[in-house]
Amino acid sequence: MRVSWPVAIGAFVAGVVTGLLLAPRAGHETRRELASKARARLHELEEQLHGVESHLRRLEQQLQALGERFRKAAETGAWKLENQDIARELPRMPHG
Repeated sequence: MRVSWPVAIGAFVAGVVTGLLLAPRAGHETRRELASKARARLHELEEQLHGVESHLRRLEQQLQALGERFRKAAETGAWKLENQDIARELPRMPHG
């Protein structure tokens, strides 16, 4: 199905005119509201990012501590590392 350019342009113009006639607010009010919503969403995203960063720092510290325990155990030979040992440690790590 092929649409002619005059029909497409006419439909676009009709949509714009209809939107302007039925718009509940003036353009500057709509732009101000959209900008306010965008700033609020950006602030929410920044807060979520800080939470993720904090979570990752805690996880990094725990992984470093766990790695240090494994390294020391390997050096001293006091702790034989097996899959069961790793399986016991993983549930204690933070997630979600």
